[in-house]
Amino acid sequence: MLKPVLCGGEILLDFLSKDVGKGLADSMLFEKRPGGSIFNVAVGLRRLGVPASLLTKLGGDEFSQGLMSVITEEKINTECLRRDPDLKTTLAFVALNEEGKPEFRFYRDHAADTKLTVSEIEHINPQDYSMYHFGSIALLEKPASDAYLELLDMFHGEKVTTSFDPNIRPSLIHDRKSFLQMFYRVSEVVDILKMSDDDLEYITGLADAREGLRKMPDRANALILVTLGKNGAIASCGGQSRHVPTFNRVRVKDTTGCGDAFMAAILSGLLNSGDFTALSMSKLTGIVTFANAAATIVGTRYGAANAMPRLREVDRFLSRHKNEDVQDGVSG
Repeated sequence: MLKPVLCGGEILLDFLSKDVGKGLADSMLFEKRPGGSIFNVAVGLRRLGVPASLLTKLGGDEFSQGLMSVITEEKINTECLRRDPDLKTTLAFVALNEEGKPEFRFYRDHAADTKLTVSEIEHINPQDYSMYHFGSIALLEKPASDAYLELLDMFHGEKVTTSFDPNIRPSLIHDRKSFLQMFYRVSEVVDILKMSDDDLEYITGLADAREGLRKMPDRANALILVTLGKNGAIASCGGQSRHVPTFNRVRVKDTTGCGDAFMAAILSGLLNSGDFTALSMSKLTGIVTFANAAATIVGTRYGAANAMPRLREVDRFLSRHKNEDVQDGVSG
C-alpha cells in the first residue's frame, strides 16, 4: 500500500476576480475559492489516486471551518493538521491581467498557517510517508518556517524523498537576499525541485530558462523541473535535460493552479514509477507529458483546488489529444 505524501504549507482562501483581464486594481467582483499551493497539491494528489496528508494550521474563524469541510470532502488525512481558535485564515486576492496571468495580493496578519511551531511537528515519523512536499510561502514567516525546515532535515536524514516548489510571490518577500539564501539552502538538499520560468528568473536574474538552469548549483541525482507556460516544461536529471512541449488547441481561461496540478501529477507519476533517479529520460518525458496534461486541464477552468483534475480526466485528455502537435498550452 502506498504511503501518503506529507504536504506541508499554506492553506488559504482565494478571492478570484470575475472581471477577467482587469487586474486587481480595477476588479469589482470576487468569488471565494479554497486554495494555497500546498493544499492544491494535496487535493491534486488525492484526485489522482495518491494518499495525501496535510501539515498546516487552521484558525478559528468561519473561513477555517469552511476549509476544514473541503479537506474532509477531498479525503485528505488530517493527523498532522493543527488548530488555533485565536488565529485567522490567510486571504489571497487574485485577478487575471490582460495576458491571462494572475496577479496576487495576500493578507496574512495573525494567519494560522504562519504559526505552526517545531513542537507541533516533533511527533512526525518520516518513515510513515512516501515523501515530503513543501513550498517557500510557508518559509517566509516564523515560527512556521522553522518547523518546515526542521522537517526537511528530518526527512533528508531518514532518506525519505523531499520535494520543493518555491512558487515565488514577490509581494510576500521583504528581503530578496535573505530569501535567496533560504532558497539555495533548501535546493541543495531536496530531491525534487520544481520552478516556473518566472521563479527561475527571480532566482537567477536570467529570462532564458536554459541559461537560468545552467546557473543553478549542480545536483547530479536531483530532479529539476521548470515549467514554461505555453511552451511546456524542461526536465533535468542525472546530467540529462529535455524540453517537453505541452498541448495546443486548448482555450486557456485561468492559469491559477496550473503549476500545482503539474506538481501533483509529477509526484503521482514518480511514486508509481519507483526510483526516479533510475528512470530513463523516455519514461521521465512520459511523466512530464502527463503533468502537462493535468496542468492544461486546470487552465481550462476557473479556480485552483477545485479545478484539480481526476485521474480519469487526465487519461481521457491524453487519449483525445495523443495525435496532436503539442506546442501551445499551459504547464504552470
